[in-house]
Amino acid sequence: MRRSAGVLVIAVATAMLAVAACGGDDGGDADGPTIRIRGQDFSESVTIAEVYGQFLRGRGYDVELLTPAGFRTEAIDGLRNDEIDLIIDYIGGELTALAPDAAIDAADPDAIIATISPIHEAAGATVLDYSPAVDGDAFVVRGDSEARAISDVAGLGYVFGAAAACFERPQCFLGYTNPDIYGIEFADTVTIEFGPLLGEALAAGVVDAVVWNTTAPQIGVEGFRVLDDDRGLHPAQNIAPIISTAVLEAWGSGLRDALNELSASITTDDLVAWNIETDIELRESDDVAREWLETKGLLSQ
Repeated sequence: MRRSAGVLVIAVATAMLAVAACGGDDGGDADGPTIRIRGQDFSESVTIAEVYGQFLRGRGYDVELLTPAGFRTEAIDGLRNDEIDLIIDYIGGELTALAPDAAIDAADPDAIIATISPIHEAAGATVLDYSPAVDGDAFVVRGDSEARAISDVAGLGYVFGAAAACFERPQCFLGYTNPDIYGIEFADTVTIEFGPLLGEALAAGVVDAVVWNTTAPQIGVEGFRVLDDDRGLHPAQNIAPIISTAVLEAWGSGLRDALNELSASITTDDLVAWNIETDIELRESDDVAREWLETKGLLSQ
């Protein structure tokens, strides 16, 4: 029996809608809200935000990269106040912010994820798979220091420098000075903006030790030494995306899969390389991100 033209039109239209629906989970033609991403106010976080933002745009998602601002507290608040939809943060820092007294093995990233995930879920956010890329806390001294482990610093009368947030954190200054952990009595303390200024102060002898990040390229360039955390104070610091649950559900499982794919592709060596390009070679984070994605074949045209 012959079908009428009207029936054929309806059939074709229905098929096209079905195809569009099937493709929705991969971004592209899917219909979902704009994904607002904001990095924290230091170069590595800015580059990471660019990598995730450009990757998602290439997959067809509607992305807005917001001006980097603040640090972890502002990032978490922005997520909870519906000002940001996606942050990429260091899981140990999240643990410190959300559950500082949790009785877990903080060196185990899975234990951290199991602790912070329910807290974020209760606030309307989802923690996705963590990356193998790690940027840990580093207690850094000059290369001529006699210290090899953090416990060696006790009794040396060192002047200690760190960003303001360190002085309020149990896994940082409060842990170093806690008699039950390291019990270090510093001769003096100096608050220094997080980033290259830490290295400048250390190299100039303004301070004798700083808390930095393990991927800071200046550590190798200046011949600094990262001391062994022999009392296990520092938590695991893998990076992981944390996204608004409403946005994640609106886009479908394809968004989750895409973000997990990208996270699995980033290594610690990548973080170091990006920091060399931004902090030493003074390149822009968006250019560094784009070239890395292109090199890895992750930037769809």
